[in-house]
Amino acid sequence: MSEEFKAGNLRAEPGTKVQGYLNVHGSDMKMPATLIHGTRPGKTVVITGGIHGGEYPGIEASIRLAVQLKPEDVSGRLVIVHPVNTKAYFAKMQYFGPDDGKNLNRMFPGKATGTVSERIAWTISSELISQADFFMDLHGGDIHEALVPFVLYSLAGRPEVNRISEEASSLLGLKYVVGSVSTNGTFGSAAVAGVPGFLAEIGQCGLWSEEEVLAYLKGVRNVLKYLGLLPGGPEDLGSVVKLPKMIVSTSEQTACWYPAVRAGDRVAKGQKLGEMRDFFANRLGEYLASQDGTVLYVASSLAINEGDPIAAIG
Repeated sequence: MSEEFKAGNLRAEPGTKVQGYLNVHGSDMKMPATLIHGTRPGKTVVITGGIHGGEYPGIEASIRLAVQLKPEDVSGRLVIVHPVNTKAYFAKMQYFGPDDGKNLNRMFPGKATGTVSERIAWTISSELISQADFFMDLHGGDIHEALVPFVLYSLAGRPEVNRISEEASSLLGLKYVVGSVSTNGTFGSAAVAGVPGFLAEIGQCGLWSEEEVLAYLKGVRNVLKYLGLLPGGPEDLGSVVKLPKMIVSTSEQTACWYPAVRAGDRVAKGQKLGEMRDFFANRLGEYLASQDGTVLYVASSLAINEGDPIAAIG
């Protein structure tokens, strides 16, 4: 394993760790990144934190992983981006980026000549995911979302890609493991390109705690053991509940949101999820569960815009 590890403008020789800024193609944006080129051969894994700027547990976990992991610990190659969406991070924005008002996690695989969000997605896809054997995207419950920890894996890839994604997701230590057919987000786009992986959610409401970060670190290390990058076999971090899909309800109004359920609640089809009211307390719309299942997240903000997600049932 004599060749250097190349990720965009960054390079790491075998047995080294390199930290620097990964240039976003055709933009003045730069993403803090760490390349770890292990001392033994193995798989290439990409980890991203902070696709959304207000999801802090995944960002802090990715920062700590980049500090803690050493080349002598690793078999293979690892690149960690921490965080991806730096402008959204400092703007404290939910979902969107300040340059183009787009949700980065709906822009994959991106465009080299597109808007800033599309260029970020293209850089991640073409420079990192294109050479990966596995991809982990660490999220953290956006600024206005209350949620229970869960992990999404793609059903959009080849059967073997989907199998590895589901198996690895089950080792992260999160109770809910949910299938997804989306292809315009990080993990779905990766699966279509033949790279297994997942998107994990730990955290809520734009907050972070030591407990959440440690849960992420334990889970990610467990998956790295499964993939052979770290020594030892993966541990059993607890039983999981596998859910075949997640259905998201979005608002049809720009108004005030009054939820009738909490994250983690079991709901039946037709049960009231909440309602939208105007500033005079007039009801504008009522939202009902479209299926039996578990509320994985619910909007915690009073202010909701038309098209915003308000609840998701797995």
